Amino acid sequence: TVAKANERARLFSVVLNYARSLDLINDNPMGKVKKIKHEPYTPIWTQAQVELFLTTAFTKFEWRNVGLLVMMCYEWAQRPTDICHLQWTNLDLVKGKVKIKQSKRGAEVEMPIEEPLLSLLKDQEETYGFQKLVIPNYRVTDRAYVPLNPMAIGPKLRGVKEACGLPEELKIGHLRKTAITEFVSAGVDSTGIMQVTGHKNTASVKPYMV
Repeated sequence: TVAKANERARLFSVVLNYARSLDLINDNPMGKVKKIKHEPYTPIWTQAQVELFLTTAFTKFEWRNVGLLVMMCYEWAQRPTDICHLQWTNLDLVKGKVKIKQSKRGAEVEMPIEEPLLSLLKDQEETYGFQKLVIPNYRVTDRAYVPLNPMAIGPKLRGVKEACGLPEELKIGHLRKTAITEFVSAGVDSTGIMQVTGHKNTASVKPYMV
């Protein structure tokens, strides 16, 4: 794709600039390469695709944590990294509330936990409540429970998508934009969206309003 070609050209240019800084070469020829402009594209999940993924993910215990990750990213419009580091102390399953401090902006958001997610998290607590992480990854090398990372998520994510026939281009990171787009379609104003997403100003939300 044009996007992938531009990305590789940029990375190659970085390498050549480094080589030039070491006096290994005299010039970076990538500056003379003409590239085609492209518009960044983020695939949006449909509600049907989210439901199909979750229905499939919850059929196997080994996929359950990825299913919960997708569900929480979608329900709360949050980034996967913040959900992967979510701890039980962030959740109040009695009152049905969650508090998340976002790693990117440092913003704190508080949201309700609604059904069926609330019941699923109660079941999750019965299984993994002995340690601090809501959706832990068991690391065999040192028998420790650590946050999920791309290496652990990837195979399970692909397994679920292959099992239910979803396209490979759908990524967990796209669920935040998917949820915000649905907020806009439902008529939620920028102030309401910012309370959930943690954006500091309306200018940051404008790209979603298109």
